[in-house]
Amino acid sequence: MDTRGYGGHFKLHAFIWRPSFGQRQARAYPSENISLVETVSLIGGIRPSPPVRSTASVVTTQEIINAIIRYRCSDDIDRYLHRNLQIERFLGAADINVLRQQDVSAAVLRPKALIDDRNNETVTRNHPNGTFRPNQGPLNARELFACLSQERFPTPPRALDLIPAERRLVYVTDLDPFCALAIAATAPRSQAAFLRDFLHKNLTFRVLIGVDIWSPSPTGHSLFALEFHLPYYAWRRTAAVIEDPRRVDGRPLRRSEESIPLAMKTPITNHTQPSHDYIYEAQISVLVTGIDDWVWAAYCFADVYFKPEGHSETVEHYSNSQIKLDPPSCGRHPANPPVWIPREYYLRALSSRMDQVEQEWNNSVSRLVQQTEPYIYSFTRDDIDVSKMGDITQQKGFKWTIRVLRQFSHLLSKTINTWDTFNNGEIRYFYKPHSDELADASWVTYMAAIDKNVTELRDLYSTLQYQTELFENMTNSLVNHAQHSETITTRKQSEFIRALTVITIFYLPPTLASTIFSMQGILPHAASINDWGYTLVGLFIATFILILNLPRITKFGGIVRAWQEDLFNSLNIYSIKRLLRGVDVREDGIELEEFNDEESSDDGEV
Repeated sequence: MDTRGYGGHFKLHAFIWRPSFGQRQARAYPSENISLVETVSLIGGIRPSPPVRSTASVVTTQEIINAIIRYRCSDDIDRYLHRNLQIERFLGAADINVLRQQDVSAAVLRPKALIDDRNNETVTRNHPNGTFRPNQGPLNARELFACLSQERFPTPPRALDLIPAERRLVYVTDLDPFCALAIAATAPRSQAAFLRDFLHKNLTFRVLIGVDIWSPSPTGHSLFALEFHLPYYAWRRTAAVIEDPRRVDGRPLRRSEESIPLAMKTPITNHTQPSHDYIYEAQISVLVTGIDDWVWAAYCFADVYFKPEGHSETVEHYSNSQIKLDPPSCGRHPANPPVWIPREYYLRALSSRMDQVEQEWNNSVSRLVQQTEPYIYSFTRDDIDVSKMGDITQQKGFKWTIRVLRQFSHLLSKTINTWDTFNNGEIRYFYKPHSDELADASWVTYMAAIDKNVTELRDLYSTLQYQTELFENMTNSLVNHAQHSETITTRKQSEFIRALTVITIFYLPPTLASTIFSMQGILPHAASINDWGYTLVGLFIATFILILNLPRITKFGGIVRAWQEDLFNSLNIYSIKRLLRGVDVREDGIELEEFNDEESSDDGEV
């Protein structure tokens, strides 16, 4: 069987956009007005433990968390323990009562979100922007909760001044527990499971580009979820490190660290300003989920904590811009006229964000290579005096560089592989059914742009692999150099000891002769200088004889030591045998031999 043909045939029929998405599912629209928490409390369906209360307005934070993490997990909740713990720790840092009250706490005062609600009921060629709800401007967590709590499809007699929010965009910068809780508490059943998994991937720094379709869904109709997560490392030069203010178990959600330069003989100094290089973890996550091609919602979570004040991704920048821009696509496309088709909106956001991530990767990899290349060049030219630097592999800069090279390579390879996997399978959701043509010919521009960015990422990955290989080879060279240096040092120490021994041998006879002739009181007659000379010559001769016969003497000494060991072993064995024979000892300490009673009685007779 032709494997290629079979694989193509499988993909052709497996990844098909449901025809039902091209038809309005009007009967499902009212379900978007009721959140999962309200649904659970009203119908008593899939209840969390403990169950929520009868009215959603008094539901506690923990009950909201339980409803979210247990939804569609009634079969075996323990298999999702890793995900549930992560979400529970993050959402547990917030309080739903803070979002409900009018006196806003300082924890939720900072504006971090934008919402764009509109529909295309009045779209014409002259009015392509559709009908939209009034712009609320930058929203804090409480205001976000209030907006999301409103009905998407108002029913009389309530909220007659609100238009149906068929197309909803939610943009959040540096998603914190309060904003996440506001989204989780108001999520309808059609979005709850998608949003839960989406939040977990964002919290855990995951890479993903994929499509998920549920058919049938819990509400009886098909649902779709198009999402991507693009984590990366951002390299910035600032006066001090900028820590992520969000906390999970007391630690920042995203890690940041200062780069450690390699030790150079002539270090490269920066005379412009007292700044340092820092590396920051960051991630961009986008989810487009809905019921059909008309009713859908897009969520974008962007990490911007490491950027300076007034950067171009703040909610204030998007809200105050003269030309209304689209935040999920990084402001590279205007918000008006909007994109009404969810798949097209997803591709446009993915294309824009992939380009942004490619630029961030390009900057980070280039800065890392700029630090490593001079060191490698100096090492190959022997400009680095390794002998004076100790074990260079144990230096902080060297270990840090190896670790960062591998971290960058690992995350970059996962990003590339994720796109390759998507491009070889799920991308067919954007094609016509049973065809190799895109559903819309204009989408090819987004595909081409993404492919170009991924090609650039491959080149950066190749550069990282090359630098890592150079450092590993340099590590082997350093280890060999260290071993060679140790061998040379050992050899020099042996030569020094040998020279010291010879000197000691030559000084020993004169010293001994002088010592003997200094004891005048015990000499038989008055010693003369000739006697001292004869004695000195005799001692030299005896010393040379000992040196020449040193191997024999050593061998004889070994024989004597062996004989001593045999003697001691024999004595020990004899002592043990005496103990085993059970020798009796009298109270006065005299040993008594065991005599035969009969012999003793015979000897005693007269």
